Amino acid sequence: MRTIPSVLFAAFALGAASAASAAGQLSLVFDKLGPSINVYTSETDDYETGSLYFKDSAGKSFMAFCIEPGQSYATAANGLQSYTVGSFSGDQSKALQGLFSRHYATLGDATQQAAFQMAVWEITNETAKTLSVSQGQGSFYFDGLSQGTNAQNLDFTSLVNSYLGDAVAYQGPARYQITRLSSDNFQDLVTVTAVPEPGTYAMLLAGLGVVGFVARRRQQR
Repeated sequence: MRTIPSVLFAAFALGAASAASAAGQLSLVFDKLGPSINVYTSETDDYETGSLYFKDSAGKSFMAFCIEPGQSYATAANGLQSYTVGSFSGDQSKALQGLFSRHYATLGDATQQAAFQMAVWEITNETAKTLSVSQGQGSFYFDGLSQGTNAQNLDFTSLVNSYLGDAVAYQGPARYQITRLSSDNFQDLVTVTAVPEPGTYAMLLAGLGVVGFVARRRQQR
């Protein structure tokens, strides 16, 4: 039982920090590129595509994905950069939640991470009503792997479109808090933090009850 108060207070502290960040700016520096492959799209040529890692001013590293394929990301040489903390709305918010809730936790190799990034681009850049990265479909689409065969290009397209289909069809719980990080000079980003499971909330509430009970007992003494 001694661990419950510390977990509770840590959760409260994390929530307070998130709220403070949500109200303003974050200073971030590029850390490294995650697993990636080079792809062509309707907006990019031979682009190294996958996850990105950034560090905050405290040195904590986290994963992010780009939402502006036509814009360059800040490199480590650019040093700390200021990002405005925001959110997504409407269909973008719903589709991103579906995408992350269904597939983010199970992302593995470079192909999966590149396909996931491609799905993020489609959700955040497509102007057509239907989400698809098939060649020539809509305003944003996949145009081929840098060194891929026709069969590999078809497989990659199918993987991205399966992610998009799952994202649109998702009806489950929101597993992540999705945050938009906007920069005046470099790529805007999307990153997520896990939402505690209902059982975790129950534990935190139980912990709060224990803290209150102990405090009352001490006052009575």
